[in-house]
Amino acid sequence: MSEYDRRTGVKHLRVRGLKAVRFCAKLKALAVTIFRAAAVQKAANPDQNDQKRTCVDLNHIVFIIKEHFVTTMRHLKNFMNQYVANYV
Repeated sequence: MSEYDRRTGVKHLRVRGLKAVRFCAKLKALAVTIFRAAAVQKAANPDQNDQKRTCVDLNHIVFIIKEHFVTTMRHLKNFMNQYVANYV
């Protein structure tokens, strides 16, 4: 919890509402997990510890997460548009 707060500043979110806070807290927890996974990978492969390789791996992870997020938001938007169209 200490690292979670220090690295992400979870105690000082810029959003309001239970759903928004829960969503932001989950994203921040995911970020800490990614940083920890990168550290474990770096420690497990000492011959590949160059900074460029780690940066490329981290960029790839961020790209994959971003794409999943965008896809999820697109599905949510389509669902909400259908719901609103059927409701009106």
